[in-house]
Amino acid sequence: MDRIAVINNIGFEPFSRQDIVISAHDLNTEFKDTQLRNLIGNMISNNEIVRVGRNLYKKAFTSSAKQIYSNKFSTEALEIMRLLDEEYSGIKYQVWELQWLNEFLNHLVSTNYIFVDVENDGCEFVYSSLNEEYTGKILLKPTLKELDYYSGDNTVIIERLISESPKANNNEHGAPLEKIIVELFANKTLAEIISKGDYPMMIEEMFKKYLINQTKLFRYAKRRNKYEELVEYIRENTNIKLI
Repeated sequence: MDRIAVINNIGFEPFSRQDIVISAHDLNTEFKDTQLRNLIGNMISNNEIVRVGRNLYKKAFTSSAKQIYSNKFSTEALEIMRLLDEEYSGIKYQVWELQWLNEFLNHLVSTNYIFVDVENDGCEFVYSSLNEEYTGKILLKPTLKELDYYSGDNTVIIERLISESPKANNNEHGAPLEKIIVELFANKTLAEIISKGDYPMMIEEMFKKYLINQTKLFRYAKRRNKYEELVEYIRENTNIKLI
């Protein structure tokens, strides 16, 4: 089965599993519905299609297709991840950085913050270990006052990892844009650093340039009790068309 031919034969986006079945049958009458799971799995693994919602897919191989977001970690963040993997291989954690948002901002942030979200039982242990290596640069669940008083460039902020936090495509410990968008509304530290006046353009740029899985986005928004606020904000302040 020519996977690219199946995708191109659909002719519209986003498309569903049923659209793929119809296209495959159109090109090969011997195609069986039982082959669909493997067909879609191969399309995804070969970066030919990407999920953009519940039972919704888009092409990922055309020149006009949106990109899949890839985390670009700083040297400091990579070193922290190395230490955590060596000392706490069994602990779940995610690392993301404030400087990632500069790609979407007109007013660039000059001070980077490294967020280390750790499953609740491991926060204290990780804080103690990192504090030995980076004394004076580690903050554990800081208040806004503590952040203002103690923070500097590449300050590490340790917070609780919310269960079911979405994972990055390229690194199990990275945070995808779906998570970061929600954190703009749920994370008090981040909301204090980034002006809300920058939100509309920033979120629009994310949706314009990269594939955003709206199912993943809104599932996490619900976990953070920000679903209604996020949906309302996007609809009233941006030109993004939600699925």
